[in-house]
Amino acid sequence: MMHFLTISNLNSSKGTWLLLEACRLLQERGASDFCAHFVGAGTAEISEEDFREAIETQGLSNVAQYHGRLYGEKKEHQLQQADVFVHPTLNDCFPLVLLEAMQHALPIIATPVGAIPDMVEDGATGLIIPEQDARALAMAMQGFIEHPERIRSMGEEARERFLQSYTADHFEQRLLHILAH
Repeated sequence: MMHFLTISNLNSSKGTWLLLEACRLLQERGASDFCAHFVGAGTAEISEEDFREAIETQGLSNVAQYHGRLYGEKKEHQLQQADVFVHPTLNDCFPLVLLEAMQHALPIIATPVGAIPDMVEDGATGLIIPEQDARALAMAMQGFIEHPERIRSMGEEARERFLQSYTADHFEQRLLHILAH
């Protein structure tokens, strides 16, 4: 079973509906050995109840699970159980959740907004897909389902990129360099 994970409040701008649509497309193509795990709080735009109802009415209960807002060990558990992290956002500057995914050696599927193309190296640490393209997202997910060996190599690359560029020590050194000039 392939486990995809997204951690974000339920908002269209974070790609919530897009990921659910990609799950539907994958299911229509006959893929069934996967599950998309949604972690995050409901919002005024998409309530927890509405989202759970959408999963049910679209017949996606076997491939999409909503866990609500999780913290600490429960969030950590989701990150440890995941195979691939998905962040199809339409609007983000520097999503820290991607650093958490990289720290856990997860390859990432994301969109080219904000600093994401600098964080995720397309084809090496994950895949960059076009914004608002559920078919491209489904194809990227299907690629991982069909070629699970890519998960390990991309995940290791993602973790290495995190260690080389995004630890607190690296941040401090960059800040000191900036302040010195």
